[in-house]
Amino acid sequence: MIDGEDWKSKRERIIGLGEHSFQKSYYPQLRLNMDRLHRFHTLLDQISDFLVLINLPNGIISDVNAATGRLLNVPPERLIGSHFIDLGLEHLPDIFQVMCQEVNNKCQANEIIDHNLLIKFQQADHSRSLDLSYRIAILDGQYYGVMVGRDVTERIRNHQKLTELLREKEALLDNALVGLAWVRERKIVSCNRRFEEMFGYQPAAILGQSTRILYQNEDVFSAFGTKSHRALSSGDCFTGTVMLSRADRSDFWCELTGKALDPSNPQAGSIWIFSDVNEHKLSLEKAAFLSHHDALTELPNYQLLADRLQQAISVADQTNHVVALISLDLDRFKTINDSLGYTLANQLLVEIAKRLTDCLHDQGTVSRQGGDEFLLMLPNLPDTDSCVTLLGHLLDCIQKPFLINQQELAISFSLGIAMYPADGCDFATLLNKADMAMYQAKDAGRNTYRFFNQSMNVSASEQLTITFGLRKALELKQFVLFYQPQIETISGVLVGAEALIRWHHPDLGLIPPDKFIPIAEDTGLIIPIGEWVLKEACKEVAKWAKAGVANPVVAVNLSALQFARGDIEAAVSAAIKESGIEPQMLELELTESMMIRNTENVLATVKRLQLMGCKLSIDDFGTGYSSFSYLKRFAVDKLKIDQSFIRDLTSNQDDVVIVQAIIQLAKSLGLKTIAEGIESKQALDLLGLYHCDQVQGYYISKPMPSQQFMSYLIDYNNKAQKPSTSDSWTI
Repeated sequence: MIDGEDWKSKRERIIGLGEHSFQKSYYPQLRLNMDRLHRFHTLLDQISDFLVLINLPNGIISDVNAATGRLLNVPPERLIGSHFIDLGLEHLPDIFQVMCQEVNNKCQANEIIDHNLLIKFQQADHSRSLDLSYRIAILDGQYYGVMVGRDVTERIRNHQKLTELLREKEALLDNALVGLAWVRERKIVSCNRRFEEMFGYQPAAILGQSTRILYQNEDVFSAFGTKSHRALSSGDCFTGTVMLSRADRSDFWCELTGKALDPSNPQAGSIWIFSDVNEHKLSLEKAAFLSHHDALTELPNYQLLADRLQQAISVADQTNHVVALISLDLDRFKTINDSLGYTLANQLLVEIAKRLTDCLHDQGTVSRQGGDEFLLMLPNLPDTDSCVTLLGHLLDCIQKPFLINQQELAISFSLGIAMYPADGCDFATLLNKADMAMYQAKDAGRNTYRFFNQSMNVSASEQLTITFGLRKALELKQFVLFYQPQIETISGVLVGAEALIRWHHPDLGLIPPDKFIPIAEDTGLIIPIGEWVLKEACKEVAKWAKAGVANPVVAVNLSALQFARGDIEAAVSAAIKESGIEPQMLELELTESMMIRNTENVLATVKRLQLMGCKLSIDDFGTGYSSFSYLKRFAVDKLKIDQSFIRDLTSNQDDVVIVQAIIQLAKSLGLKTIAEGIESKQALDLLGLYHCDQVQGYYISKPMPSQQFMSYLIDYNNKAQKPSTSDSWTI
């Protein structure tokens, strides 16, 4: 097209014969060609891609289609005849240079190369993207440049949006708190980063792998696959918790939720969510464990032991066997706890639990009930004798020293045993009776065992009555003091008496001190009881002095608790002041164990009591922690030889040696001795021969109430003033 000439004029010019010639019959072929060309040109104008035909090498535009005019917002007729570079598009000079280069090189048809280029085109207030392709065309020896372009702005924009969406999706999936995987034929097609991190794989390393590598073994893999396939085939979601394996073969609990893309063919594809529930699962398992086990030792607790005992009873009923329930308690654990401290004491309990478990192995159940209390259940025993055999092994095992904080500790235990069915048919009954038996073992001296018997019920009931009644005994004035005379061995002179407390219980009658004093010490009531004893004893010795006894002395036992928690000095001072006696008329009896426990504080208190003028003696000497060092430091006045050495003095040579040694030790330290438990003249004579200073016991007199003792005292004094007609001074 030249100078705006339209297609119709151009067509007539090409024919060159005018209207009249055009209609002549000898131009039919030309007419057909022109029509065809017209249709082709119309077709090019209808397509959306723009087309530019350039004459080379001068660069003049020979033709353009309508899309080019629309792109450049210029009528196509104005573009024809202009220079190619004047189209104003980016990179056109470079394109023109490339095409001219190929023309200059006289390229042939078989050497023509297609070129592609994406350029930006600014139009008005927005940018457009054009996808250009260009090449050289040769027509009748003439070179033409053919450039075809397409507006790909929307396509690129859509591609960018899609890319952003994909990037957002990947970011969303990779930052998800759960693992996601697409599985086909039980192979991992794709997964997110969290999945790879969860299982410990590098990016993309697990893709294409069989899901078998996620499972511990073939059995778990097969079983889980069967269950999940059944659910997915029904169109349901499948959720299951299973132990899976990481790349390093460490195991963890995982919850899987899957959904098939096509329920009719689950193998074709399914989407799975993997949630790491290891911590949650372990927490639940720990909570379940702790609900049935002791937190410190991890031994079965009360509830679990009760369940196992009930199962053992059911088995025993079928086999005619017996079941043993053993209550085991550490001896003097409070002292151990105070010495070691809380942490090391707990460590000791853990070691004891291990030792007990190892000893029983699979022959029974070890349970901790709290503190230093353990329970052992021995099921399926043929008889009681077989239980004794196991107990012997158990005691031998647990009596070996424990190593705690590089220190060896020798621990003793008291055990009580109740048997099913002889002692009860349920856990509560058997436990109660096993505890009773254990306390009887403690009363028997600890470090032993006792089987339950019916007499324990009576003893336990009595102890309960004592415990409740003791609190009101002082208030109701139910306590009384008995006095046992103390005599000089050689002269027979009555020098005083030991005050011994008794309890007149309205239901149980006269209760001896060994029945209620331990309870009084456990409850702390020994402090007010001890103060009452001091006051009553001091009042009584004042009466003896008035009755004519020269320098009488009353001996009063003191409790360790009075030293530890009571104000013993104030109590002694008040008793002396109220009674009006001389301090030396009061003798305070201490135990060896009291003197070695918190020695410095006790020593300071003892010295202050000595400065007050009170006499001091050591009770039950030789039965505890006898030591020359504390005898020297405490400088007491008298040693009391325990009756356990006196009872068989006439027949046991070992007792003779011990008694002689104690007397000799006392004399070397300038101390007096008094022997208790004299029950025969032969024992009295031997003690006189060994130069024991004083004696007391049933051979002299039993303990008496105060009024009876006063009568005894007066009668004794009267007889002492008369000439003796017998070789014996005893009454």
